Amino acid sequence: MNIANQFDLPLPPAAAWAALMNVPETAACFPGASDIVQTGPDQYTGKVTVKLGPLTMVFAGRMQVESRDDAAHSATIKATWSETRGRGNALTVTQFRLSELSAEATTTRAGLNTDLQLAGQVAQYGRASGMLAVLSGQLVADFAKRLHARLSGAALEAPAPISALGVVAKALLRRN
Repeated sequence: MNIANQFDLPLPPAAAWAALMNVPETAACFPGASDIVQTGPDQYTGKVTVKLGPLTMVFAGRMQVESRDDAAHSATIKATWSETRGRGNALTVTQFRLSELSAEATTTRAGLNTDLQLAGQVAQYGRASGMLAVLSGQLVADFAKRLHARLSGAALEAPAPISALGVVAKALLRRN
């Protein structure tokens, strides 16, 4: 499944690129993320906690920056995630590119395109692709808000696990 998202940062592209490529600091802004550790050049491990109704799932994963073009401000990150209780796994390949959004070069847009593959029980929970797209949009919005706060020097609370059913319920209420 392909999911496209975008968010804006109040920085020129070069500064936004430097901030985003500081993976341990940036990943800490992702809702439910924890234990982000660099294990090698452009290689990281970490965990993400997600709530699906009464279920709380913790995914342990490995991330690798597979391609990185500093001049074009673009990269591809591949991540493999395993649910810690053996309920399945996920593979994500995310391509992102930064582009100048304002004529004054003070705002940068990050465009993301993620290929998501799920297996095991996790695939059954996320069967409704509409739910995953809504959840992805909310995750990116929360991430962007937390990243903006971090870049502004504000203290961050520990990111809470994202509740998939809560996100979908809010989206459905907004539509009605």
